[in-house]
Amino acid sequence: MITLITIIHVIACFFLMLVVLLQAGKGGGMGIAFGGGGGGQQVFGGRGAGGFLEKVTAGTAIVFMLTSSSLAYFASQTESSRLQERSEKLKKEKDEKKKREDEENKKNAEAAQKAEDDKAKKAVDDKAKGETPPPGVPAANAPAVPPAGAPAAPPAAVPVPAPIPAPVPAPAK
Repeated sequence: MITLITIIHVIACFFLMLVVLLQAGKGGGMGIAFGGGGGGQQVFGGRGAGGFLEKVTAGTAIVFMLTSSSLAYFASQTESSRLQERSEKLKKEKDEKKKREDEENKKNAEAAQKAEDDKAKKAVDDKAKGETPPPGVPAANAPAVPPAGAPAAPPAAVPVPAPIPAPVPAPAK
C-alpha cells in the first residue's frame, strides 16, 4: 500500500513540474491587479481560469497533496508502533535481567548461609571432640593467643600530641 502511494506521489511530482512548465505566462500577472497597465484585462487574464492545462495542474496538485498527507500519516504510524515495540522489548529485557540478578543473589546468600552453618557445625563438633583447630586457624569464639615462643605484642601506643613550637623572637635592628 505504501509502495503504491509512493509511486503515485513520485509520478505526480514529475507530472506537476511538467504541467507547470508547459503553461504560458499570463503577462503582467498580479501587477495588473494593482494598476500596472493592461487596460481592460482581468486579474486572471482575458480567458479566465478555465483552460485545460490549468485543470490538469489543479488535479495533479490535489493528488500530490493527498499522497503527501497519506505518506506522512503512514510514516508516523509505523514509527509509533516501532517505538512501542522497542519499549516493550527493552522492558522485558530489563525485567529478565533483574530476575536473573535476584536469582543469583539468592543463590549466593544461600551458599554463604550454608558455609556459615557448616563452619559453625564444624566448630561445635571440634569443641565436642576436644580437638584444637589447625595452627594459624583461630578457634571459634576463642581469644587469639600468640604461639609459644613468640614475643608478646607490645601494648597499644597512646598517641602523643606534637609539641607546639615556641615563638621565634624578631631580630633586633
